[in-house]
Amino acid sequence: MRVLLTGAGGFIGPHVVAQLLANHHEVIATARTEAALGRIGSDRQRLSKVPLDLGDFERTRTFLETARPEAIIHLAWYADPVDYLVSHQNLASLSVTNKLVEAALASGCRKLVVAGTCVEYAVQDRPLSEQDPAQPRSLYAACKHAAWMVAQAMAASSGAELAWARIFHLHGPGEDERRLLPWVARELRAGRAVSLTDGTQVRDHLHVADVAAGLVALLSPGASGIYNVCSGEPVTLRHVLETVGEILGRRDLLQFGARPHRPGEIMFLAGTSARLRALGWSPRFGLRDGLVDALRAPTP
Repeated sequence: MRVLLTGAGGFIGPHVVAQLLANHHEVIATARTEAALGRIGSDRQRLSKVPLDLGDFERTRTFLETARPEAIIHLAWYADPVDYLVSHQNLASLSVTNKLVEAALASGCRKLVVAGTCVEYAVQDRPLSEQDPAQPRSLYAACKHAAWMVAQAMAASSGAELAWARIFHLHGPGEDERRLLPWVARELRAGRAVSLTDGTQVRDHLHVADVAAGLVALLSPGASGIYNVCSGEPVTLRHVLETVGEILGRRDLLQFGARPHRPGEIMFLAGTSARLRALGWSPRFGLRDGLVDALRAPTP
């Protein structure tokens, strides 16, 4: 299958490229700049890399008419960890996604896999399933959910399959150094104490390569609607960070309880993965070996 991937130079993108090629797909990898596409590495058979600014709607439309992808995996979205939850750049990402879906369907593409987010869901004190209601609590979540609603309507009217991937928490090599796990690891490696909350927040962590494999699994014929992309194994943040500390040999520097929880912090955010597993997907990494790979550190 000829698959167009957007956001190919981001955290998840290179892993999706690898999974697509391993499954013998032809890949058209796009990102805004040549530099971003450099993260994918050298060109390989069945892979082409194309700089494409999705905000240039006319060029995007023309490119899709020429490339004629049979499927699209859409990852591109504003993702600066400093302000992605509140930034008005989410509005631009929503517009880009709407235009991309419209142009893709007009070009004849009938298979779409789009990255959503677990924070679209209403807060529950149990693992979330795809049948649970949505209640976005941030501009980021609201824009993602709006994109789902619009794309769903357009796909249905065109007779296309749309799989909406609600991605939960992830880790892996290449994660932005400003995010929690890389930041904690950097502090521990430097021998600095890390002030943390009590770590009782419950999350669902998955290695980025397993996230990518889940997205590729959603290309399966008949896969449509919402799918949780998660491990299905809730774990406390304290356990995740203690595992990081153990891997790096500096668990003693983790100061749990030194900080309060943020106002309005979600204390339980984990999902069920049965629907994705029914497609034949399962994680390759467990939590510890996934963190070892993420930290690029040997197991002690």
